[in-house]
Amino acid sequence: MKTLTHWVDRWRTLRLRQITFDAQTRRDIQSAAEQYQIPSALIASILADERVRLDLADRVQDKVLRLSLKLPTGVAGPLVAAVERVCGRPVDTFSLGRAQMKTTTLNRLGETGYLNLPQTSLERRQLLLNDLQAPTLVAACLRATADHWQAGGVNIEGRPDVLGTLYSIGLTGTQGVHAHPQANARGRAIAAHAAWFTESTAHVPRTIPLPLT
Repeated sequence: MKTLTHWVDRWRTLRLRQITFDAQTRRDIQSAAEQYQIPSALIASILADERVRLDLADRVQDKVLRLSLKLPTGVAGPLVAAVERVCGRPVDTFSLGRAQMKTTTLNRLGETGYLNLPQTSLERRQLLLNDLQAPTLVAACLRATADHWQAGGVNIEGRPDVLGTLYSIGLTGTQGVHAHPQANARGRAIAAHAAWFTESTAHVPRTIPLPLT
C-alpha cells in the first residue's frame, strides 16, 4: 500500500513537470553545468522548483523590483523603500529572481570565489534579477555546497535529493555537516524531476524551442 508521503512526493514532482524551458535557457543551463560540473538536469529542476513555489506576493514583489531597475534613482529609491515598508524587511533579505537567491547567499559565493560579483548592492540586485544569470547562480551555489560538505569529509555529489534540499534550507541546514544527510520532500521531488528531465530530454534536439512558463 502506497503511503501519503508517496502521493505527496508524486504530486510535487508532477508540478515541476509543468515548467518548461526555451532553447536559450537550456543552453544557459548546459553552460552553467559545464562550468561548475553540476548536472544540468539538477539545475533545471531547482529552477523549476523555485518557479512553482512563487505565490502572488512573490510575483508582485518581483515585478516591482524589476521595474525599479529601469527607473531613475530619484524614483526607484522611494519605490524600493515602499516595498520594504510593506514587507517589513530590507530588500536585500528577499529571495530574488528565477534562482530565488538572497543577497547574503550571493555575497558568500563571491567571498568564497565561486562568483565574480559587481561592487554595489544595486548591481548585485540587478544580477539576482537577471534571468540569463539564474542557471549560473544555481550552479555556483550547488558547487559551493558540495565542496563545503566534501571539505567536511562527506561526499554529496551523487545526492541530488540532498543538494536540492540544501539549496532551499541553506549550506548545511541546522545540523551542520554530518555523515548522514537526509533529503526533505522538496529535495526528493527535485531529484525525481531531475531523473525525469534527463530521460525526457535525451532525444530532444537542442534547437527545438520550448515555451518558458
